[in-house]
Amino acid sequence: MTTFDRYLLGRYWHVFGVGFLATVGLFVVFDGFTNIDAFQDRSGGASTLGVLGRMGQFYGYQSLMMFELVGPILTVISTMVVFALLHKNRELNPMLSAGVPTFRLVIPMLIGTLMVNGLLMLNQELLLPAVSDELLKPIGSASQDVQRVSMRRDFSSNIEISGEGLLLAERKLVRPEFQLPAPEISAEVRALRGDYAVYHRRTKHRPAGWRLTNSAPTLSELRLTDAGRKVVLPLENPDDVFVVTDISSDQLSGSAVSYRYQSTWELVERLRSPTFSALNSRSQVLHLHERMTRPLSNLLAVCLAVPLVLRRESFSIITNLAVCVGVMLCLLALAQACNYFGRINWIPLDLAAWLPIIISGGLLAWFSDRVQT
Repeated sequence: MTTFDRYLLGRYWHVFGVGFLATVGLFVVFDGFTNIDAFQDRSGGASTLGVLGRMGQFYGYQSLMMFELVGPILTVISTMVVFALLHKNRELNPMLSAGVPTFRLVIPMLIGTLMVNGLLMLNQELLLPAVSDELLKPIGSASQDVQRVSMRRDFSSNIEISGEGLLLAERKLVRPEFQLPAPEISAEVRALRGDYAVYHRRTKHRPAGWRLTNSAPTLSELRLTDAGRKVVLPLENPDDVFVVTDISSDQLSGSAVSYRYQSTWELVERLRSPTFSALNSRSQVLHLHERMTRPLSNLLAVCLAVPLVLRRESFSIITNLAVCVGVMLCLLALAQACNYFGRINWIPLDLAAWLPIIISGGLLAWFSDRVQT
């Protein structure tokens, strides 16, 4: 890497950092003023410093999700700004006069984009799963606050799961209720209740499911079918039972996009389970495709920005930036439209994920000979 490459890469990171801090700052200001009452109401009479501390903790976790959302966009914006500054400061002409091709200057941008993609993967696979409980909490609530429960059905066994409250940090249901269907699981429809239930993830020796404490009725009072005995399991304490299901605590929180906070391995495990509805499964499969194609999509967008910003037939940098922004917005709208059509089963999921990349690659090949040389 040459001195000029390091110079461009430094500018790239400077623009990226300023853009990210500005985006997070605007989000904190607008969202904080909008939801200040929620923080005060759920602070339990805490002081102003206590409320500000809770707000800082909440938006600290939200900044990880903001990086996931705006990181790919900022890679393109940083490239556009760097090349616009090169054009404005007349630093491009000496390089071109020295015989350096324009696309050679893209290499630092691609290196920066690859580094951002690595940070995005680290954020998606490690950081977001570690703080998913915090991201799913209502605004202003603490970890020990009981949240509302959204009823969910396990489509593999038709068991409906609900409760009076949910502690996400402890993966615990307060006063849980498991509706056992007939005749699949039980000879008659029964509601299996308990004092509380704790979710246990899958291990080598045990399936995933909920452990009910002080179940009512007890296991001996249930008239289970053969399939029901594989779902409702006895434990060492006769008053406790274990209900096998892949419906976890985050799915009972009411968030329709909780799978976005899971690692890729956990998402693949979910897709292998017949627990979820067809619509929910399609959304998760499409999100998995998007994760796989995002690095390539970011690289193509960065390469496409160069011939649009440094167009040979136009020397107005404002016009070039406007054209580049317009093209990028059209590609973003295309990606959102493909996402929507894929979720409602109008087009295949793999086509919904790859069509924006195919079109971006075609536009890059079309505009590549129009770059300033």
